[in-house]
Amino acid sequence: MRFDHSRGVVFVRQSWLNDLIICPERARFKLSKPEMSGASDATIMGTALHYGIEQVLGGANPDDMSTIALEHWEELKKQPYKQTNLDPEKSVGQIEGMSQAFVQGIMPNVQFGGQVEMKFSFPLGIVIGDWAVHCEGTMDYVQPDGTIWDWKTASRPYYAKEKQSQSIQATVYSAALVQGMMAGYPVDFRYGVMVRQEKPKSQIVYMQRTAEHHRWLIHTLRPAVMTHLRLGTHESWLMNDTSALCSSKWCDYWSICKGAFISEEGLSLPFQGQPLTFSEPVSDTVSTNNNPQEGYNDSK
Repeated sequence: MRFDHSRGVVFVRQSWLNDLIICPERARFKLSKPEMSGASDATIMGTALHYGIEQVLGGANPDDMSTIALEHWEELKKQPYKQTNLDPEKSVGQIEGMSQAFVQGIMPNVQFGGQVEMKFSFPLGIVIGDWAVHCEGTMDYVQPDGTIWDWKTASRPYYAKEKQSQSIQATVYSAALVQGMMAGYPVDFRYGVMVRQEKPKSQIVYMQRTAEHHRWLIHTLRPAVMTHLRLGTHESWLMNDTSALCSSKWCDYWSICKGAFISEEGLSLPFQGQPLTFSEPVSDTVSTNNNPQEGYNDSK
């Protein structure tokens, strides 16, 4: 989210909105401490695959995609990045496998001749306070027929029904095409998924967006912008620690959020690797004596 004070416009990116849905506090940190957000081993691998796909769509030989992606990955590794739970020994094989997955499983379904890395910015048609709300971002690929593609690298295939129901990315990108007069509803949106493994495995997730989704986007964005305007970024927002991304390996802000309160020991399951001991019960019989004085000796 960024504010253009001269124009009275607030620009919202779908990636930030997605962060807000996952954890509002994470979204606040993205605004207040952007310097703490950086690349990881998983993201640079995804960036390398994106680069290879862009070259193929631009005319490069598909047989060279893995080489192109690996060369770009080597360049990206020269910059600092966070190590997650990925095995670095498998990275080369995984990039080669994902490149093959694109060429063999996804590319035959892609219509060439479209727009690669298409930037967009459009007014949502609402004003909050004194601010007109716009959405902005970059689409991976738009086919000549108006179908939108987004390339994903993932540890496992997606749940298609979940993405159709919940993908804010598909909704924002589709709205951008409609607002830009490049398409009308319904808009077809597809995820081209390459599973992060050495054996090529691909998935195409087919989604569709309509004017109903556009209305829901407006309804979603209004409180998102109002939260920022009313609370600012100096006060904490709501925190969601139920997401798998709430961890030291995946969240750049862990150390100043949950990690500042709970140690790694506090996150570990108790008694792991320790034998359990139980004390002997005092008695396995139940007394029926209702006289509390019986048996009591008060002699000195």
